[in-house]
Amino acid sequence: MIKSMTKYLLPLILAIFVLPVVGLGAAQAQGPGPISATVDRTALSTDETLLLTVTVNSASILSAPSPSLPDLQGFQEVGSSTSSQISIVNGDITSQVVHVYRLQPYETGNLVIGPVSVVLGGQTYSTDPIVVRVSQGTGSRAPAPSNGQPVVPSAELSGQDLFVEAEVDNATPYVGQQVVYTFRFYQAVNLWDQPGYEPPSFTGFWSEQQPGQQEYQAQAAGNIYRVTEVRTVLFPSVVGPVTIDPARLTIPGGIFQSGRTLQTKPVALDVQPLPPDAPAGFDGAVGQFTLTAGVEPAQGMVNEPLTWRVTLSGQGNLNAAPDPIWPEIPGWRSFESQATVHTEISDGQMVGSRVYERLLIPGAAGEFTIPPLEYVFFDPAAGQYQTLRTEPIAVSVAPGDPAAPASQPQARSSLTGDQVEAVEQLAIDIRHLKPVPASLGSSAEPVTASGLYWAAWAFPLLGAAGYFAWQRRQRYWQRNLGLARSSQARKKARKALARARKQKGDAYGAAGQILTAYLADKLDRPVAGLTHQALINLLTERGVPGDLAERGEVLLVASELGRFAPGAGDPGHAQGLLQEVDVLLGSLEKVL
Repeated sequence: MIKSMTKYLLPLILAIFVLPVVGLGAAQAQGPGPISATVDRTALSTDETLLLTVTVNSASILSAPSPSLPDLQGFQEVGSSTSSQISIVNGDITSQVVHVYRLQPYETGNLVIGPVSVVLGGQTYSTDPIVVRVSQGTGSRAPAPSNGQPVVPSAELSGQDLFVEAEVDNATPYVGQQVVYTFRFYQAVNLWDQPGYEPPSFTGFWSEQQPGQQEYQAQAAGNIYRVTEVRTVLFPSVVGPVTIDPARLTIPGGIFQSGRTLQTKPVALDVQPLPPDAPAGFDGAVGQFTLTAGVEPAQGMVNEPLTWRVTLSGQGNLNAAPDPIWPEIPGWRSFESQATVHTEISDGQMVGSRVYERLLIPGAAGEFTIPPLEYVFFDPAAGQYQTLRTEPIAVSVAPGDPAAPASQPQARSSLTGDQVEAVEQLAIDIRHLKPVPASLGSSAEPVTASGLYWAAWAFPLLGAAGYFAWQRRQRYWQRNLGLARSSQARKKARKALARARKQKGDAYGAAGQILTAYLADKLDRPVAGLTHQALINLLTERGVPGDLAERGEVLLVASELGRFAPGAGDPGHAQGLLQEVDVLLGSLEKVL
């Protein structure tokens, strides 16, 4: 046991007492100052972002002062993060805080990041300026969160680990005007599993959730939060005060933490009516639109169909946009068709098109004009009604073939008695109908003669037998809860290990918790409060070999002290500890 403990304690002693001294000597040889600033690149385009890393070294463990950034002329800060590290050398405590700022350039040329300064012990230290060359990009960069404006969180966010809020971009819209509802989830800690988002019912609105979600980092209330935004496009359909119900976020529980539900506050809107005295032809369209029309072909023949294609496009709720008022064309027949709608969310706005294809059949030859088409809508940006009007379309119609049949088929009279009507093939794409046989035959053998028919009757009996067996097993487990916990211990531990490997949290603490929870379930008693020797004795009494019990103690010590060992920040080191726990659990499962 002592030999096994030495394997893990020796690196820990080296990490605390020896390596910091070596590191101090190296640092003194390099001669770094209390503050330094570096960038990950010195040349980029306006489509890319720049990482500015500022490192502050302090002799205080309480709090290292935050650096003061210069006026970032030509740059916009789009995210930041902070990490810290503490060292103990001969009883002296020093701390190092690393601040990382993500900068987005919006100007071109040789931009200068001025000196970054910090005050330590009443003295001000500054870094050297950094010159960055920025070239013009293609303009295809992703938009910054919230249209580039910094997010101002709710006043109720005061340092909580998890927090949710909701808001709208316009609390007094016109009826039918677009509103963007934004749900935000602030996360300062890692979770075992993905949370579940339950949006409001949006009663009184036509709604469509934007695909995907936005994620970024924000500093608020003294914490660095990972913020997740989910946006929904709304179009109010009622006038007056409207309240959007709270949105809910279900936080899943893990083996060592309970789940909970977070809820936003209701969001109140006051929907304004459209101005009175709307022009004739207005049917409720709200947005910003354009209208185009055309006829294909421009030269037709009598009784041959033409296609009148009308396209309504722009911003607004095109899915619910009213149809145009179609004018009558004397001597022409027309046939309506369903509109084809294509919409998408672009830069936070619903845009798209609504395409109509109306069939027109001229009844006479000559020169004709398709009359203009009008469309009336309300523009909320301008606050007034607008009328669109297409151009007249000239169409030339030639006489048709007198021998050709009319385009619209005529109904045939039904046959009676023994009459047979000859069907003439009019074109190569029209085929004769298959004649009905004189008599209908029956199946060669009845269905009851098939073995599958009688086998199907056995399925209900097998299902009932399986159900009663399942019920009996459930009652057995309820009477033997300790045995149930023991039988499920390995499965629960395996799932917890899989989650710990995926998460970026404290893998060392997770390894110890998983091992402790497994032993508690397997032994049917709590083991968290036991000393290491008492735990070894308990395992030995249950038939666990001494070397295997000592191995469990060593891994528990490693999980408690591993985060302080050399290479603790290396993901491979933590993953190796989780793998060793997994191997130990497999060995214990065979014994217990």
